[in-house]
Amino acid sequence: MTLTFLDGHTVPRWFWPLLLGLNLLLHLPFFAQPPNSVHVWRQSNTMAVARNLYEEDMNPLRPRVDRRNDSDGVTGMQFPSYEWVVALGYKALGFHEAIPRVVTWLIFAAGVVAFYALVKLLTSSAWLAAVGAWGLSWSPELFYHSINALPDILALSAAIAGLYFFLRWYHSRLPVLFWLSLLLTTLAGMTKLQYLVIGFPIAVLIIRDLWQRRLTWRRDAVPLAVFALVAVGCTLSWYAYAVRLIEQSGLADFGLELRPATSVAVAIKTLTHNVVSDIPELLINYANFGLLLLGLVAIGRGRYYRSSWFGPVLVWALALLAYHLIELRQMAVHQYYMLPYLPVLLLPVVLGAGWLVRRPRWRWLLLLLLVAQPVLAFVRIAPPRWMGGAREVPPELFDAATRAALDNAVPDSALCVVGPDESGCKFFYFLHKKGFGYDESAQLFQPGAGGQPYLATCIQRGARYLYTNDTTLVADPRLRPYVGQVVKRVGDFQVLALRPAASPAVTPSR
Repeated sequence: MTLTFLDGHTVPRWFWPLLLGLNLLLHLPFFAQPPNSVHVWRQSNTMAVARNLYEEDMNPLRPRVDRRNDSDGVTGMQFPSYEWVVALGYKALGFHEAIPRVVTWLIFAAGVVAFYALVKLLTSSAWLAAVGAWGLSWSPELFYHSINALPDILALSAAIAGLYFFLRWYHSRLPVLFWLSLLLTTLAGMTKLQYLVIGFPIAVLIIRDLWQRRLTWRRDAVPLAVFALVAVGCTLSWYAYAVRLIEQSGLADFGLELRPATSVAVAIKTLTHNVVSDIPELLINYANFGLLLLGLVAIGRGRYYRSSWFGPVLVWALALLAYHLIELRQMAVHQYYMLPYLPVLLLPVVLGAGWLVRRPRWRWLLLLLLVAQPVLAFVRIAPPRWMGGAREVPPELFDAATRAALDNAVPDSALCVVGPDESGCKFFYFLHKKGFGYDESAQLFQPGAGGQPYLATCIQRGARYLYTNDTTLVADPRLRPYVGQVVKRVGDFQVLALRPAASPAVTPSR
């Protein structure tokens, strides 16, 4: 091979225009889509919080959800840094669902550049750093979420940049680098708690250098203590405050609890699927998985375990493994919870690429794996998730015209009963409504604490309209005492006025 970019040293000037330009080009047809496909509930809840910041109150200390009953909707969640940035975009440009996608992609691009800088710092090789940036860009899971309303992308990019600036400060002691690192690390942890795990390699580095007497208490104790106290203290303080908001409001749209597996059998099944499918196919890309295996072999043969960075990175990986087990129930279906693993997994990928490039007769294989990455990412994500219309969203809500008809059927200020929607947020977001949700239609007739049906309680608390796409519910005789005229019909959806009169405590038997 005579191609200069496969010499193991040269990063051509066209590398960044190719990487970011191609990534943007492949995403461009989907920027105007509303939330869609896998984890659309998470996108909807995130965008609802951003819209409520924009429409009601820009105070990030009081995030609001749509499924709020008759309250003001304020509840606890991760720090709404991403949602607040999106709301700023709405303030500047008006509400448009492309804005969160553009914001996310720009944050993603910044994270790719930060990862390039981090790998270059660790390896002293711009070429290996370019391979790392290329690999990060074509993670299928990240390719999907890099234009979704997902705060994890901000947390990932901030964590990578925070670690990079810390290492830069650690060697140069430039104050601006310290404050940048502290700001980004704290932002990462407050945005999503698991990204504070980058503190583990930092801690190992500091403990090792203390042991080897490379640090002095007089010079280093104060800034390191400030860094730890601020980053950890602000993060834990925010989540304590968020838990208190949830307890006060009773609105638990955002779970802030630990979720381990329910049994050993479930744990084994989940872990097996994670290792066999999720990590090679979705998280790092099959092409990168080949380089990962080569890299793990190279660590042993090339004695990389003697590197000064091996210990901190190993502890980083072990901390992520502990997090994985603590949140194992989520790992069964929430692959984006694994995004914090990408920097650690891509480091051996980079070593695998370095091993191949040093063997000229195998450079064709390296070229094939690098070229395959964007192809595999696009094919894995775009056709099943973005092409072909609505995915995991009712078509009436996905189509702009029918969605607008349902949105405009009643005033946005009117409290509504909306469902059946197990997520508790998708229908509310698309309909641009607030009020009471229900998971399944039978819930409407179940007696509550006061003995009367849930729907009657909703009416007493101010609900004026019922939104439903359950065609059997409309024909249910138990519903008749509570509803008046049909306000709007759009496909399977109907909007019904609720009778303001007190509803009977005992509903007719079916």
